[in-house]
Amino acid sequence: MEPYRKRRWRMGQSVNRLGFYTCARPGRSLGSMQPVKAAIVREWVNGLPGPRTAIISLLGHKPDGKSEFSYYPFSGKGDSPSEAGAKPPFADWLAIYCPDRDVAVVEHPTTDFRPIADDTLERIATDVQRLLEERRTIVLVDSGGETRTGKVCRYLGLVEDSRN
Repeated sequence: MEPYRKRRWRMGQSVNRLGFYTCARPGRSLGSMQPVKAAIVREWVNGLPGPRTAIISLLGHKPDGKSEFSYYPFSGKGDSPSEAGAKPPFADWLAIYCPDRDVAVVEHPTTDFRPIADDTLERIATDVQRLLEERRTIVLVDSGGETRTGKVCRYLGLVEDSRN
C-alpha cells in the first residue's frame, strides 16, 4: 500500500488547505530493511498527490552511517561516490522511469533518529514557500513518514488535516 503513512497538513485553524503531505519513503510498507524494486517505486510515485508534485526528501543516512538510498536503484544527494556507485540520482531516475509525472525532487539529507539542524530547517522552510508559490503539491518524505517529517511540520506550524 504505497505511499505508506500518507497524511495531509494545513496551517493552524485555517480552512484553506495547503497542497502539503507527508509520507514514508517508497517501499516502507514492505518493512524497514527490504530492498525496493523499481515497480514499487513507480507504484509509490503514481500514488502521490498532485498535480505538479514536488518531493522534499529528508532521506540521508541511518545512525550507523548506512545510506537510506541503499535500498533503491537510485542514489541520493548525501551519498558518497562509493555509495552512489553507478546508480542515477533520484530526480534523474524519476525522469527516466516516471516520465508521465511532473515530479520535482528537492533533497535535504538528514540522519534518521537525529535532530535536524536549524539551518536545514530554515532551508526546508524556504523551499516549501518557493514550491507553494510555484503552485506545487509538496510531499515531505522520511524513512518512516513520522519522526523527521513531524519535526519539519511542527517547525512550519502545520497541523495534520483530519479532513483528508
